[in-house]
Amino acid sequence: MYLLLLVLIAGLKMLLCKAFALGIFLLLFWIKGRQLQFNSDRWDDFFLSFPAKSAQKCTMWIYLIAAAISSVISYFILELAGYRYSLGIAVLLFTVGLAVTAYKWHTKGKDYLTKRYQEIPKTILERRERDKTSK
Repeated sequence: MYLLLLVLIAGLKMLLCKAFALGIFLLLFWIKGRQLQFNSDRWDDFFLSFPAKSAQKCTMWIYLIAAAISSVISYFILELAGYRYSLGIAVLLFTVGLAVTAYKWHTKGKDYLTKRYQEIPKTILERRERDKTSK
């Protein structure tokens, strides 16, 4: 019974991590949008000047913060469930999640993010070129 509950808590931690990462991502975009006054031309300028390395760093920090928050929550859930070594288990869940994510990041995630991020300036420049020719 304890093992099944532990698997459920680990799954919940994974879902919480994804939810917090998405929430942090959306919050950062909302904050930046307010700074740019939700102006699409200013957003375009921002994406044209924002380097891919910075996007990678932001992605890593978002994940680390989300993983830490979800691990703290999983610690409290483990405590409520009556596990003896709740802190150790929570740290283990954090570490294993970090290792799995680092492996995925290095095998395919970083290249995929970089490739997709490099498409943004191309799209912006193509749209600007179309706007110039249509005027």
